[in-house]
Amino acid sequence: MKDIRPAIRSFLLGDPTVSALVGGFRIHNIRLPQGQVDPSLVLNRVSETADYTMKEDSSLSSVRMQCDSWAQTADQANDLASATRDRLSGYRGPMVANSEAVEVRGVFVVSELDGYDDVTKLYRLSRDFNVWYLTR
Repeated sequence: MKDIRPAIRSFLLGDPTVSALVGGFRIHNIRLPQGQVDPSLVLNRVSETADYTMKEDSSLSSVRMQCDSWAQTADQANDLASATRDRLSGYRGPMVANSEAVEVRGVFVVSELDGYDDVTKLYRLSRDFNVWYLTR
């Protein structure tokens, strides 16, 4: 099964607005690096399921990706979350990372949540997306 996370990261960085907001590189897997205060995205795979026919694996998979936008102000977090949503929501087509293409059949917004972390003093806007893609 293909790992879609590098393709999603590459696809997001390919958008000029998202890339500018994260300084061209601040998209991380699982957690925000300690001490990072500049606007950043954190990607978490919440769950993933495969689809089957009565005969075999259909090669279609659905992953729920949580995209957390972190920033020092609520406006910065919102700007990054909005740019991420604009880039992903409703997308259908190829996503490429390391010269390997993943065929995405559809990206759909599932949920949204605002928050603030008292320890890091950062605002977080969290959005979950369902991404349907072919695994072969």
